[in-house]
Amino acid sequence: MTDDQEPGSGPRTVGERLRARRESLRLSGSLLAARSGLTQSKVSRIETGHTSANPEDVRRLAEAMRMEPAEVDDLVRLAVESRRGGDTDEWRVEHFSEVARKQIEVQQAESTAREIRIFQPSIVPGLLQVSGYAEAVMRPWYEELGDSSEEAAADLIAAVGGRLQRQRILTASNRSFHLILAEATLSHRLGNPEDMVSQIRRIRELARRDNVTIGIIPADVPLTFPLMHGFELLDDTHVLIDLYTVSFTAEVVSDLRAYRKIFDILAASATADIEPILDKYRDLYLSLSAGR
Repeated sequence: MTDDQEPGSGPRTVGERLRARRESLRLSGSLLAARSGLTQSKVSRIETGHTSANPEDVRRLAEAMRMEPAEVDDLVRLAVESRRGGDTDEWRVEHFSEVARKQIEVQQAESTAREIRIFQPSIVPGLLQVSGYAEAVMRPWYEELGDSSEEAAADLIAAVGGRLQRQRILTASNRSFHLILAEATLSHRLGNPEDMVSQIRRIRELARRDNVTIGIIPADVPLTFPLMHGFELLDDTHVLIDLYTVSFTAEVVSDLRAYRKIFDILAASATADIEPILDKYRDLYLSLSAGR
């Protein structure tokens, strides 16, 4: 609170105070984002209170608007207090138990992106999955980590449908998709051999689209960067990461730049000549299918 502000009046929350300062300077949200090194959407969420303000982000915003040191420290203190008992880093963490709901959330995020980059070290990316493979990926969340009730079974069906619904975005010619897969995504068998044959066929078909590029990192290629976990970059404004029981979203510019650089490094290790690799695993799963 400034010295001339009456108790109980004026903006009280961290976000309200930051917004009031920005508006008094007649700064746009995009200009403040550029000055502070944050994304415009993150600035907006902090101002509106839709996300818990990271104290370091608050300091960056306040200093970018040249607020007095005492007021900067006060805002940072309030941000620290407001985050006690909640998440304390720059990543939004979502614990999810309903996989179907998660598909809707991801679809909404992808729907506004013009350029999507995806890396996956161990499973075929959701945008490429056929229904049998998608079900094999999702089923463990219900049978191993959840339950096998009729309600859960219905949710699984909805989740698979939601994942397939997401793939409609691939038909948009004004959007581009760059996917990097490790060869292990094909050697890791999920579902029956017939599902894997269908999955490989689907990858081959999508790779022929003008707006889709797919590279595969061969199993025997020397790596310049470890294949630690999958991630999805949306227009270099969001990075999405799914782990076993939580998903993360980051919009901090330094994180986005790091993940874009990592993607480019991994892409350099991948081959665009994916047909021989696809043929290798197609023949393997056809052989396994014939032997059943």
